[in-house]
Amino acid sequence: MGRRFSSATAAATLDQPHRHENTKTRKHETRTHTATGSWFRGFVVSWLIAACASAGCSHKAEEDTKPPEVPTITADTAKVTRRTLIDDLIVRGTVSAIPNEDVKVSALVAGRVNSVTVAEGDTVRQGQVIAELDRQPLLDQRRQAAAAVEQAKAQLENARLNLQRNEQLFQRGIAAGKEVEDARTAVAAAQSALEQANAALNTAERNVERAAVRSPIAGQVVKRMVSVGEQVDGTAGQPIAEIANLDRVELAANVPAEYLSRVALNMKAAITTDAFPKRTFDGTVIAIAPAVDATTNAALTRIRIANANRQLKVGVFAEARVALAEHANALVVPPPALVRDDKGAAVYLVSGDLAQRTDVQVGLEKPDAIEILSGVKEGDTVLISSVYGLGEKAKLAKPEPEKPAKEEEKPKDDKAKDEKPEKH
Repeated sequence: MGRRFSSATAAATLDQPHRHENTKTRKHETRTHTATGSWFRGFVVSWLIAACASAGCSHKAEEDTKPPEVPTITADTAKVTRRTLIDDLIVRGTVSAIPNEDVKVSALVAGRVNSVTVAEGDTVRQGQVIAELDRQPLLDQRRQAAAAVEQAKAQLENARLNLQRNEQLFQRGIAAGKEVEDARTAVAAAQSALEQANAALNTAERNVERAAVRSPIAGQVVKRMVSVGEQVDGTAGQPIAEIANLDRVELAANVPAEYLSRVALNMKAAITTDAFPKRTFDGTVIAIAPAVDATTNAALTRIRIANANRQLKVGVFAEARVALAEHANALVVPPPALVRDDKGAAVYLVSGDLAQRTDVQVGLEKPDAIEILSGVKEGDTVLISSVYGLGEKAKLAKPEPEKPAKEEEKPKDDKAKDEKPEKH
């Protein structure tokens, strides 16, 4: 037993290094296998990530390179046409009578108003009597002046006779020379007094005539200021009536300084007013003020207007369009066709069912038409609605065909009435 134990012990002892080596070998193999598996898993994961990233980039690149979709819209269209455009300047002002054709008539003498024969709107002739003053005081003044004339004549005759006597006495040596000179002075004074009396008589007679107040011009009564029984002082501060000639009137308007170089005399103007919305009056520029108002930076311009029917009234507010230039045979599009953005001005030209943005150069702009200098030609079709927010192109939707109207069904009651009853 002791030898067996010893032999077994010895065998186990001899076998220990070998088992230790096997254990090391297995651990090394295990580590080697683990490292190889980890590297392989890392390679696979890296390849998958790269593949996914490549696929994502490729998909993103495809999306970036894919052209944007062309929108389909429903829009109205119009043709590019040719017409004449007028470049005009719009100015506003009030209608007034021409100078010296709008007067406030006053009495030239003081007195009480006996009658006024006109009222607002009446037409008067030049020299027509429009009012009468009380003549009696003026007639009394005329008689007084006439008496003064007779008195001056008598004094002159007496002075002449006195001179004649003194000259005869002087020739005989009875009268002195000074007496003759005094007589001659008296004759001269009497002659002057007679002339003054005659002048006073003429004034008195003229004042009697001035009791009848007459219109100095032909025209219409704009306003009546006095009534019968009122006292007037015979000055311009108390007029009897205002009379204006409305056969020709003027529009006084202010033209901005930047347009003065383009406005000239005899230019034509079209006058409109809210008082006659369907009527246009012809006017002509007749005067431009030589100075510019520093407050408004504008110059007063007078536009003469023919007003044969006297429809335009003094004080009416009116608008004048002064034709500055004429653009004949211009290419025009409706204003809604024009698009303005950061890229500039453009229109959308229609070819088939596709609308393409086209840059244009704009000329004269009017409320109903815009002149196009380049970019389109006559007969082109352009969009005039749904133009804002579009890209470079847009597709036009085809109009839906109109559906035929359905026939109205007859009511059941009518249908029953139409059916004939069956005979049994």
